[in-house]
Amino acid sequence: MVNKMTRSFLILCLILLFQTQFLTAEEDPKLEPITITVQKGENLSLISKKYLEDSNRWSELLKYNKIPNPNLIKPGMNLVIPVFLRKPVMGVASFVIGKVEWNGAGGTGPWTPMKLGQELHAKDQIKTSEKGKVDIQIREVGLIRVFHDSLFEVKGKETPNSAVSVALLKGSLDAKVNKSAQKQGDYKLTIVNPSATAGVRGTEFRVELDSKLNSTTSCFEGVVDVNAQGKTVTVTEGMATFVEKGKAPVEPYLIPEAPKLKAE
Repeated sequence: MVNKMTRSFLILCLILLFQTQFLTAEEDPKLEPITITVQKGENLSLISKKYLEDSNRWSELLKYNKIPNPNLIKPGMNLVIPVFLRKPVMGVASFVIGKVEWNGAGGTGPWTPMKLGQELHAKDQIKTSEKGKVDIQIREVGLIRVFHDSLFEVKGKETPNSAVSVALLKGSLDAKVNKSAQKQGDYKLTIVNPSATAGVRGTEFRVELDSKLNSTTSCFEGVVDVNAQGKTVTVTEGMATFVEKGKAPVEPYLIPEAPKLKAE
């Protein structure tokens, strides 16, 4: 009798262990299917570039939505993007004011108004008007504020363990990297611009581009490494560096009292 009870108990434990392992292998519950509305000027190619992790899997998108022919995709039609085809979410728009537009196809195709809470993925671009501004919460990194008259791109990660990379193509931005996100000696964020690359170990800094695409990087707290033309300078708290496009960064210099970045 005791042996039977022991055997039954062991079997029950094995079943519970199997169920636990199965549950932990399920997909990330934060990522869900989304429904999009086809916009004027969009076709299957643009939609695939915007929303699919691999744009070559467009045929699976058609099959999932039971569409036999890509020519049947028309403006106003709703399409469901399933989780197994979606791009990983890199960040979310946490504050939007003024005219801010989004493009999910690397700058090709139509631009659409950016919405509060909108997800951002690799190769997504954002542009702000004269009075536009947007805050972006980058997952596992921190806050990036893109100021007016700017063009910004989320470049993504080269590998799952590498730093998140973004690009400032025009204008200016502030960033605040979470201290908890930092690892000793590792960058959590790299910001590429036409004249330099900033590797960020934290925590608060600003990047500005002038009309000639020369850049100024100011560090308000922590450390930023700025590289251009094979030279790297380390910018510490209260310091800044200037990079003329095509030249190496100047030695860091003292800046006036720096503002603190606060969430809107």
